[in-house]
Amino acid sequence: MRSRVAVALVAAIILTLGAACTSPASPTAVQPTWTSRPTARATATRAPSRTRQPTRTPEPTATKPSDTPARPGGLQQALVTRVVDGDTIVVRIDGEAFKLRYIGIDTPETVHPDKPVESMGPEASEANRRLVEGRTVYLEKDVSETDRYGRLLRYVWVGDTMVNAELVRLGYAQASSYPPDVKHQELFAQLQREAREAGRGLWAEEAPSPTEAPSSSAAGGGSVALGTLHYDGDVPQVESDEWIEVVNQGSEPVELDGWVLRDDDRNAFQFPSYTLEPGASCRVYTDEVHRETGGFTFGSPDAIWGTSRDLVALVDPSGQVVDSACWGRGCP
Repeated sequence: MRSRVAVALVAAIILTLGAACTSPASPTAVQPTWTSRPTARATATRAPSRTRQPTRTPEPTATKPSDTPARPGGLQQALVTRVVDGDTIVVRIDGEAFKLRYIGIDTPETVHPDKPVESMGPEASEANRRLVEGRTVYLEKDVSETDRYGRLLRYVWVGDTMVNAELVRLGYAQASSYPPDVKHQELFAQLQREAREAGRGLWAEEAPSPTEAPSSSAAGGGSVALGTLHYDGDVPQVESDEWIEVVNQGSEPVELDGWVLRDDDRNAFQFPSYTLEPGASCRVYTDEVHRETGGFTFGSPDAIWGTSRDLVALVDPSGQVVDSACWGRGCP
């Protein structure tokens, strides 16, 4: 009996020792705790989703109406001593004073001896004053040194801001092309379109105006519209250099034969056969011929467009007014 008990006891001890030897946690039981760490790292590696923040960088460009050039180097430095009006200033260069006219833009009159103060003129002058008065500026030349009145012709920079462009962007100035000084004219035209569409400054009252509804032209010219209106010429009295621009904003060419530009004083110009290509523009001058812009002219010995108030309408061959613009006092 004792021998059986002893054998049973020995067997129990052997089983116990065997269990103890095999009890260290098996590798398969330990591995899950280690393999779980890479999954923790995987969630940590999602942090690169934060690197998507750079996609926000388009936001600043979205706030810009269009790309503006960087200020070139080697410009002449000057001090602005007086703001004459929205597009003219007096600067001091090496101790000498010069009157300076901004290139490529035109603002409403406030100091013209033969013209009344025009709508938005004081606002344009004030905007110019805020930008440059008493400040050091940098002058960029195009082709011409001066205009016919002896004023310096320059693009004016304050820091990295071109004042000419900024006044157009804010809606205080119109883009006005005066060849051969046209280096930045495409930029000015684009800024003007954006200001006009946004209803800023000069275009605030006109914002709903350039007749959007009649763009359903049966003649296929719904894409044709008025562009820049240079209604205040520089040639004394006769203002032969006034011009109105017509633009094809569509993707198809438009035949302008039979189209008419007219004001509200019975002045009218009828286009001859002329194909206006997509994205192209042409101009109709009061009494000048410029082949590079179509060569069209009213042939009028007198100024056509009023500066204090006037209306221009673009009419297709069916008699439909497809676009119009009114400026000055009394406009609807």
